[in-house]
Amino acid sequence: MKHLAHLLKWDTILLHRNKLFILAAVMAFLYIGLFFLLKPLGNLTNVLIILIYNDPVVTGYIFAGVMWMFDRNQNTLQAVAVLPVKVEKYLLSKILVLTALSTLVAFIMTITIRGFDFNFLQLFGSVVLSALMFCCMGFIVGAVSKTFNQFLMLSIPVFIITAIPFLPLFGIGKYGYTAFIPSAGGIEILRGAFETQSIFFTFLIWITAVFWALAMWFFAVKIVKSKML
Repeated sequence: MKHLAHLLKWDTILLHRNKLFILAAVMAFLYIGLFFLLKPLGNLTNVLIILIYNDPVVTGYIFAGVMWMFDRNQNTLQAVAVLPVKVEKYLLSKILVLTALSTLVAFIMTITIRGFDFNFLQLFGSVVLSALMFCCMGFIVGAVSKTFNQFLMLSIPVFIITAIPFLPLFGIGKYGYTAFIPSAGGIEILRGAFETQSIFFTFLIWITAVFWALAMWFFAVKIVKSKML
């Protein structure tokens, strides 16, 4: 725990020094501004879901990839490899910081736009599980990418595939058709923060989201370990 606390402190300082906190705030401000510009169009709950869910994607996925490449370019990975710090703690520290940032921004956006008219647990669960998953995906893609440009290129199909579960929000297909996609569970949990869902369906999507978050975690640990040896 002592090592993890030290890593958490350092990763928080690193995010601050690289202006990532400011970038996250600017993005949240832009999302809120976009929503209010579109508000005259009527019920924009689905748009709100997309904007809120997009934050852990950007914050978790891209920031994770950037942090990995920063450590690689600064030869930090070599130092971590010889220190008595497990890869799991190295990853967990960065993921926890990014997840906390995503959660904070998501709640600020939601309260600013809707007040307190939402399900706290559903929103929290969706953002945390989705941020965990996308952080791990960011580390996986970052670890197999040699350059930042390659990271961006490999990210395009990732973003396209994980965006498919948004289609049922607009009446195109049903959840069952997209349930196998990692992002589907988190999107539906977030939907449940603003709409009523059956208990069975809620249980099902939570199981799906937890499964993919854990699967991506174990895969990320495996890939990062192989790249640090």
